[in-house]
Formats: sequence, C-alpha cells, structure tokens
Amino acid sequence: MRIAAVAEETHDKMSSQTDNVQTEDIIELKGLRVAVRQPRVVAETSQGHCWFPDLLKFSTGDLMLNHSLNSDANENAFNAQAVYVSTNGGRTFDFAYDVNGFHNGGGEPRIALPNGRIIGTSTFLKPDPQGDKRRFVAHRWTYDRGGRRYAVEPWGAAVSGLPKDVAPYPNPSRTWWSRINWFSDIIRLKDGALLSTLSLRFGEDKRESTVALISPDEGRNWKYLSTVADGDAVPDATEGFDEACLVEIKTGELMCVSRVGSGEGQRLARTYSRDSGKTWSPVDRLPAASVAPQICQTADGTLVLSTGRPGVFLWFSTDARGESWQSFDVIAFHNRVVAPASRMTSGQTTSYTAMVEAAPDELLLVYDRTPFGWSPVKTDSGERSQIFLLAFRVFRPSMQDSQQTRSQVKQGQGGSDRR
Repeated sequence: MRIAAVAEETHDKMSSQTDNVQTEDIIELKGLRVAVRQPRVVAETSQGHCWFPDLLKFSTGDLMLNHSLNSDANENAFNAQAVYVSTNGGRTFDFAYDVNGFHNGGGEPRIALPNGRIIGTSTFLKPDPQGDKRRFVAHRWTYDRGGRRYAVEPWGAAVSGLPKDVAPYPNPSRTWWSRINWFSDIIRLKDGALLSTLSLRFGEDKRESTVALISPDEGRNWKYLSTVADGDAVPDATEGFDEACLVEIKTGELMCVSRVGSGEGQRLARTYSRDSGKTWSPVDRLPAASVAPQICQTADGTLVLSTGRPGVFLWFSTDARGESWQSFDVIAFHNRVVAPASRMTSGQTTSYTAMVEAAPDELLLVYDRTPFGWSPVKTDSGERSQIFLLAFRVFRPSMQDSQQTRSQVKQGQGGSDRR
C-alpha cells in the first residue's frame, strides 16, 4: 500500500504544506481515492495536557492551531489554551502563545470572515442576570493578523429568546453554571446573518436538545430561531443531541450532524434544513460514531466527516446529501506508519478532531495522542502528549488518469462501504 516518493510537482498546492518530496498511501474507496500522507507532530508536551485540538484557516490562508491545556472538567477554576500560528500551510507552527481564562477545551464555534478575522464565542455561558434561565452570555473572540493578535470581549455575546428554562448545573463552578454548551460551527447565510447551534438541557429533561441561533451583528447578539432536535429525537441516545456541526451542502440545504453519546453504539444523528435553519427534518442516523463530529465539503462536493471514540475515523460521502458513507481508520494507519514511540491505542485519544480544506480537495486533520488517557502526562514518565496533523487529498478516479500512470495504486486498508 505504500507508494514511494511521489513527485511534488504534480501537487503544487500541497507541496507548500509539507516537505518537497512526500510518500503517499492511496486509499481505494468506491468512486473515490484518498491520498494520505504520514502524520506529523505539530504540538506536544512532556507534562500536563496537550489535547482537544482545533484548527482554523484565515481568509489569508494562514492557519491557527489551538489545544486545551487544562483538565476536561466543568469544575475547573480557570481554563487555558495554547495557540500556534502557521504561515506556510501547516508545514510549521512556529509562533506560539497561551490564552488564559476565556477558552474551554475544543469545539468552540468560530467563523473565518473575508476581511482576515476569525470571530467566535466561548463554549461556556453564564446566566445574565444571575439566576436567569433563558438569557445567557458568553465571551466573544476576534483573532486577526493570521492569529498573531486577539481581542476578547468578556461576556460580549448574548443569547436570548430561548423557549424554555435551561436546567442549572448541579454543582456550579467558576467556569460552569447551567446545562448549556456552545459546541458548533458558525455559518453565514445568504442575507449575511450568522447561524449557529447551541446544546442545552431544558427543565426536567433527561437528555440534551440543540437549538439554532441567529445573529445579525457578527455574533454579539444571538436570538433563538428554532429547535434542531429535542431530547426525545434520538430515543436510544445516552446524552441527547449535544455536539452538533453544520455545513451547507450542494443542494442548498443545511446539514446538522451531532453526537448523541459516547461509544461504538452511539451513532451520530443528522437532520436537514431547507429554509436557512427555520425548520428541520426528522432525525436519521449515520454509520459513524460517536463524539465531536467535524464536517467539511470539499471543492468537488465530497463530504468528509471526522469523529471517533473509540479511535479516530474519517468518513467520506460522494453523494450530494451524504446518504452513503465509507470509512478510513486513522489510528490503524497512524500505527502503521509512525515510529513505535508514537503509536497509540484507540483509547489513547480524546477522539476530538478538527479539519480544514487547505486548498481545493486537499485537507488537514488534527487529532491528539493521550498516552495516559484522561490523566495528564507526568514529568518523569518519559511520555509525551501530542497533536498530530494528517494531510490528505480526495479525488475521483476518472479525473486522475494521468496520475494513475505515474503511481502504482493498491487497495487501501481500513476502508469500508456502509450505509
């Protein structure tokens, strides 16, 4: 399956992201080929945490990698994130700094604007005023200069108009007050307004619901628009519809895919909107499981989904609405090509990932390696917690005849065709 020294002049755009000569594995799927490169460490630590990665692309092309430095706990006294900036398409992330007090680990909704800024909100929200159950505020972020400058407006993003009371958190802390969590994407609608989703638990509900929010002013004020899926939408869910991602697909519909629990049996749930988020279709299920789905539609229309737990998987769909999916086992590939010291089990990762399209049909995926599971790395352990970057590109076989004559293509391992 290994293909040696594919010449980079055939892939000029991706050559700016990694070394001049690369080895690719060609993964054969039904109607699709995926060219995968060896994963590289882009962040690591010999003590503490280096996990829950996020990857964002500015309109300038610069990349920003974030990861959590703190425990994954709502009871944290404060939260911190590391920030890394790449100006060469992900080849290196040399400019780095930490941000304290405003972030949580992974999943914060953000959007890249055409003017070179990335804006977004914190994951956590607090009642405003104290004790209110239908109005909340979060921190509002702005990054610019390719991630070399940031500004935060403490409690500068307001959420209002929720249709029911949100349940309080049983043991409030300095960083968590209610059962409400902003894990999503932000997308721009045709009228210029921003749309996002918010996961929460209403009143006495046993499971989470997700609602759609709309903002006319770049994320300073968010108003309830609709309920995407309520706590009863997925009867076998252990958690509910509670970590959602959004994408506008080629049909013009919005597709929302969400976690419903953790583990192999907790398959992702999905719903569509044909009217910019005002109403949503009944929920169906995907073959993929289980946490923190991330979704991207490539330039050629391929839908790419990352998720896992256990493990990390990429899922691919070549039809317009994502009705048929094929998978690729990232951890199996990782263990086949990295040095023994960097190998991992399917339980040695949070399974939280992030993904961007760096160039048309060429993507970057980041995922973490946590050698002690949910425990931090100890200084004298000799181990490292790491963030890996995996570069890959997708293409339809009929469009790549010239490349097939240059490389021997073998059947990929780890792929499956499921519905």
